[in-house]
Amino acid sequence: MAGAAVIAGTGRAVRRLPVSAITAATAVAITLAGAALTLSVGRAMDWELVGNVSHGLLLAGAGWWLTRSPAGWRVGWLLLGAGAADAFGVLTGGWAGAGFPADWVGWRVAAWLGLWIWALYVVPLFTVLPAIFPDGRAVSRGWRWVPWLGAGATLLTAVAAAVEPGPLPVGGNAGPPNPLAVPAGGALMTVAGVVVVAAVLAALASLAVRWHRAEPTQRQQMKFLWYAIAVVLAVELLGQLMPHHVAQAGYFLVPLLLVGAITLSVRRYRLYDIDPVIRRTLVFAALTTIVFAAYMGIVVVLGQAVGPSPGLALIASAAVAGLADPARRRLQLLVSRWLFGQREEPLEALAGLRQQLHAVADPSEIPATTASTVARALRAGYVSISLLTDGASAEVASIGVPGAQPSVQVPLEWRGELVGTLTVGPRTPGEAYSRADLALLDELAHAIGSALHAVRLAEELRAAQERAVHATTDERRRLRHDLHDGLGPLLSGMGLAVDGVRRTLSADNPVADELRVIAGQVRSAATAVRRIIDALPPAAVADLGLTAAITDHLDRCAALPDAPRISYHHTNVDETRVPPAVADAAYFVVLEAVANVLRHARASTCTVTLAGGGRLAVQVDDDGAGIGERYVAGVGTASMRRRVGELGGQFELCGRGTKGTTVRAVFPMESDG
Repeated sequence: MAGAAVIAGTGRAVRRLPVSAITAATAVAITLAGAALTLSVGRAMDWELVGNVSHGLLLAGAGWWLTRSPAGWRVGWLLLGAGAADAFGVLTGGWAGAGFPADWVGWRVAAWLGLWIWALYVVPLFTVLPAIFPDGRAVSRGWRWVPWLGAGATLLTAVAAAVEPGPLPVGGNAGPPNPLAVPAGGALMTVAGVVVVAAVLAALASLAVRWHRAEPTQRQQMKFLWYAIAVVLAVELLGQLMPHHVAQAGYFLVPLLLVGAITLSVRRYRLYDIDPVIRRTLVFAALTTIVFAAYMGIVVVLGQAVGPSPGLALIASAAVAGLADPARRRLQLLVSRWLFGQREEPLEALAGLRQQLHAVADPSEIPATTASTVARALRAGYVSISLLTDGASAEVASIGVPGAQPSVQVPLEWRGELVGTLTVGPRTPGEAYSRADLALLDELAHAIGSALHAVRLAEELRAAQERAVHATTDERRRLRHDLHDGLGPLLSGMGLAVDGVRRTLSADNPVADELRVIAGQVRSAATAVRRIIDALPPAAVADLGLTAAITDHLDRCAALPDAPRISYHHTNVDETRVPPAVADAAYFVVLEAVANVLRHARASTCTVTLAGGGRLAVQVDDDGAGIGERYVAGVGTASMRRRVGELGGQFELCGRGTKGTTVRAVFPMESDG
C-alpha cells in the first residue's frame, strides 16, 4: 500500500505539472500582451503598470515552481492563481484602454472586469496565504474555517467591486459609469472591507497558533513571512502619509515581500525540497524585478521633473540608465556573495585569507582562522582541517556540523609534501560545487597548505621545547636525589670516619694533624653539596609535594606584616599524575603571583585556587588596585608566561577594573597510565 501511495502521489505530481506549466505560460503571455496594448495607445510607464506586470510575472513563475513539489503544490497553486488573475487584469486594462477610443468590441466588458478582478490576486495573499503557510493546510481541524473565510472575503470583495457605483477604468482615466452598479454597492463594499479585515486577523491568529506549536526549524521557516506581513501592514497603514512615489514603491513591494518570504524559506530551509539552482533563480529573479522597478520609478520622477520635452526626457533617461547600471551590478555582486560566497572574487578571497593569517598572533589559531575564512568564502555549512603529523592525521579545526551528504576533500600540500586535508561540506544538502567554487577552493588550499606547514613546525618546536623542559626538570630531580641521598651522606660518613681514626691517635702524632685537615675538607665538601641541593629549584616541591609546598609558602606569606588575608583551595589534584616540570612551574606561578600581590596590589584578600582533572589550573585572585587598562609586563609576569608556555599551557593576566587582578595558568597533564 505504501508503494501504491508513492506511485499515486508521484503520478499526481506528474499529471499536475503540465497544467501548472500551461497556466503559468498563459499568464505570462497574457501579461505581456496586456502591457503591449497599454503602451500602444501612448500611455506612459507608471507605477501601476510596472507593478501589475511585475507582480503577474513573479506570482506566475513562483507558483509554477512550487507546484512541482509534492509538499508545496497547494501554496504554489494559490500563487499561480493570483498570478493568472493579475495577468487577466493587465489584459483587460490594456484592452479597455486601447478599445475605448476606437470603440473595440468588448471594451466595456474588459473595463468592467478590471473593476473587480484585482480582488482575486490581492485579497488571497493576505487572507488565505498566512492561514495555509507553510504546508498548504490549516493549522488544525479547528482552524479550517480560516482559509475558507479568506476565500469568502475574496469573492465578496470581487462582487462588491463589480456592482459598486462609479466610472469604468479605461487606460488610467475615468470612463462611462458602471452599467451593473446597484445603489447598495457602496454599502456592500464596506461590508466586504470589514470581512477582509476579519479574515486577515483570523489568518494572523492562525499563523500565531502555528508558530506557538511549531518546532524551532518550522519557526525559522515562518519568521520570514512574519517579517513580510509586518512590513506590508506598515505600508498599508502608513501609505497615505507617505510621499506619492514612496507609497507607490511600498505598494509595489507588497506582493514581492510575501512571495519573497516563501522564497527565503525555500532557500534557507528547503521547505518545499526544490532544487537549489531553482531556489537561487527565484531570488535572482525577484531582485532583478526590484531593480527594474526602481529604475522605472527614477525614470518617471525625472520625466515629471524635466517636463514634457522629449529631448530633456531622453537626456534624463540616459543619465538614469548610466547611474542605474552600476547600481545593478553592485547589487548583483552582493547577491552573488550572499548566495555563493566569493567564488566570483578569488583575489578578494585570497587577500582576505592573507589578512586573517597576518592578524593571527598564536600559530595554534591558524587552523581555526583558515576554517572560518573558507566557510565564509564559499558559504559552506561545514569546514574541517586535518593536520598530518608523523603519518597520522588529526582534526585541528572545524566549523559547523558534518551532514550526511558527501563533502569535498582537498589535499593541503607544501612543496609537494602532504601536510593535511581540507574538507568542505555542501552549502545545502544535495548541492554540488561548481567549477568556479572548486577553482577557488584549490587556490585557497595552496595558501592554507603553507600556513599548515608553519603550524606543524610550530607544534614540533613546542613539543621539543616541552620535552626539553620535562627532561631538564627530571634531570634536576634525579641530580638532587643522588646528591641528597647518595653523595651527601657518603661525604658526611667519610668525615665521621676520619674523625674516628684521628681520635685513636695521640695528640702529638703528625698523622693526626693531617687527618684533621682531611676531615675539615670532607665536611666542607658536604656543606657545598647541601648548598647545591638547596639551590636546585624548587626544593619545597620535591620535599613536600605541590599542595603542601604551596600551603607552607602561603602560611609564611600570611605571617608577614601588613599581609592580606590569604585563602587557599585545592580540588581534585592527583599529584601522582602531575609531571615534575608542571608541578615546579605551577609552584613558581603561585610564588610570583602572590609576591606581586604583596608588593603592588595593596589588597585586603588574596585567594589561591588549584584545580586538577584533565588539566592543572592555577588561579590567584586579589581585590587590590588592579593593573589598569594598559600595563607593562615586568620580569615576573614575563617569566610566568614563559614558564607556562614552555609546557604548552595557557597563561592569562587580566584586571577587573579597580576591583583587583586575576592570574590564571592552565597546564596539560599526563593521562592515566
